[in-house]
Amino acid sequence: MIITPIQVRFNDMDPMRRVNNSTYGSYLELGRLDFCQRYLKIEELEDIPFVLVRVEMDLRASLRPGTEVNVKTWVSAIGTSSWEFSAHILGASDGKIYVEAKTVQVYFDYRKDCTRPIPDEFRAFLEKEMN
Repeated sequence: MIITPIQVRFNDMDPMRRVNNSTYGSYLELGRLDFCQRYLKIEELEDIPFVLVRVEMDLRASLRPGTEVNVKTWVSAIGTSSWEFSAHILGASDGKIYVEAKTVQVYFDYRKDCTRPIPDEFRAFLEKEMN
């Protein structure tokens, strides 16, 4: 599990002065990229071993300017060629959950432009990171 601090920016807001619902997907992406940078030793974009195929989000509360938030990301399920990240976008100081989300990634070889079953070494890594 990793915790990624998020800076809520002015352009994340909608006219009602809350984070626009389309922005939450970007916050989740920052969590996935942080996961890659911390654990996968990514040197080039082609080294990212997955493609995103599904996103589910439940918006629990409105996020407003000035609120410090984090994205908490963890591996929650592993299949043959795909795995699931679960995530919470939550208040940094109080732990209030603003968004609960799940994403599904498929193991993908960008250099060969194809999906593959998750290799044993990578599967062992995901299993170690599973909560």
